[in-house]
Amino acid sequence: MSNPEYGIHTCAMQVELNIRNWTAEKIDKQASKEVDESKGTKVPVNKVHKQLLSGTTLLHDMIKYSAKVRSWNIDNTLPWSDRGPRLLPVAQFMDHKAEVRKREKVWRGMLEELKANYLDLQVEAAYNSGASYNPEDYPSVEALEAKFSFACAYSPVPTKGDFRIDVGQKAVEELQSQFESHVEDKVALAMDTAWDRLHKHLSRMSDRLTDKDANGNTQTFRDTLLTDAKGLVESLKHFNIKNDPTLEEARRALSATLSNIDDAQDLRDFRDTRLQVKDGVDKILSKFDF
Repeated sequence: MSNPEYGIHTCAMQVELNIRNWTAEKIDKQASKEVDESKGTKVPVNKVHKQLLSGTTLLHDMIKYSAKVRSWNIDNTLPWSDRGPRLLPVAQFMDHKAEVRKREKVWRGMLEELKANYLDLQVEAAYNSGASYNPEDYPSVEALEAKFSFACAYSPVPTKGDFRIDVGQKAVEELQSQFESHVEDKVALAMDTAWDRLHKHLSRMSDRLTDKDANGNTQTFRDTLLTDAKGLVESLKHFNIKNDPTLEEARRALSATLSNIDDAQDLRDFRDTRLQVKDGVDKILSKFDF
């Protein structure tokens, strides 16, 4: 496919996932002043941050879950802009949207639990915080929800003629030229990411499927070594946004290598099977220019 713009706006879309959580952190001005005085600073130097829900876990668990959702989105999309939207193959839209809804439901359930227990958590934090506790630091239950948000927006990738400003024909032509160059750079980054994911997993498989590691210890691996590889085989069908025949050849080679392996335990139990898969992986690594 010689026209990268065609490949992008017809087979992919932009997706922007934004999750915002209350940090429950506040600068303790009095403690900061006391530290400065104890250190003999001439001007304010230290800032002491206090955790408003210290000793409790509900908010911490919610923040950790949000990070996992962001990581999942990154793993299932390709880079597009430095910040904000990422690239999602159109074929993955329904699955991505359904998974986002499922994860948002879990997130909102955690938020409801936090709100329901908020006053009790504040009492526990007061006990844990000692003299650092200040009830004025805490928002009301009604104001708490406004500090959280979960949103996922889908939008088309703009085409090169999508300029809605009147700057004159010459300026429009320059903008279109810059746009095309910018898109080509983004497409290249997205494709590099697809290749990089394949290379990293193949390298991990080659390393884990050996009998011994560099120190002579017996190698171990988790079931995800196989399940992630099979997931990658499927996702690369859609992440190959330029229809790169070489990437498709590498994907098919990995698919063929894993075609008869249904359970990672087979790789642990049967050395010949394990080494056969490793040999197939190593051939892919040596054949393609990663």
